[in-house]
Amino acid sequence: MDELTYIDLFAGAGGLSEGFIIENFQPVAHVEMNKEACYTLKTRSAYHHLKKNKKLPVYLTYLKKEISRDQLWNCIPSRLIQSIINIEISNHTINDIFTKIDELL
Repeated sequence: MDELTYIDLFAGAGGLSEGFIIENFQPVAHVEMNKEACYTLKTRSAYHHLKKNKKLPVYLTYLKKEISRDQLWNCIPSRLIQSIINIEISNHTINDIFTKIDELL
């Protein structure tokens, strides 16, 4: 079976993505203009990657504040962090968004 993928537009903090991930879909990109929501998306991406690779103790060190958010994000492939696109969707940005998503594909 081919891998099922999705793109989350107006992603917010990723509630819709959580449902897709539970159903074994793989995210291509999340597009969200709110910086804080993007922090949450990156952290959830780290969680899911570490869980999948049986490295959840790394996530626990983050929860215990033994490592910083940036250190947590450095524990996962950069492509996952880059899949979080922190930009407003508009006529002025749409071509840049398409380019970034094409690069991720």
